[in-house]
Amino acid sequence: MEKDLRRTSWNRIAVALRVPRTTGIFLLGKGPGRTPRDVVMVGSTRNLRDALLSLLLRDELRDLGIRTIHWVADLTIEQARIAERFFTRRYDPPISPEERSRYHDILAG
Repeated sequence: MEKDLRRTSWNRIAVALRVPRTTGIFLLGKGPGRTPRDVVMVGSTRNLRDALLSLLLRDELRDLGIRTIHWVADLTIEQARIAERFFTRRYDPPISPEERSRYHDILAG
């Protein structure tokens, strides 16, 4: 799945033009490279564009120096939640959008 991640700059115009309004997963990162380094937040949502546009308004994320958004679209909500759990385990981000249930731990293995 990592090679399916698309990269978008951390600004409103780039998100509005590149990110679709479908279910997906996102990773917010500090590093400028093609792969996510220094992941700050991982999340999944039913409307990827609206979720990312609302995150752009959060001052605490802007203060952290986030430069890129890595995202995957056109997933089912179940796939997005499992991928979110996988990436949360892999990168251990300092910010979590919400607490997940034990059910997702069981699905992700």
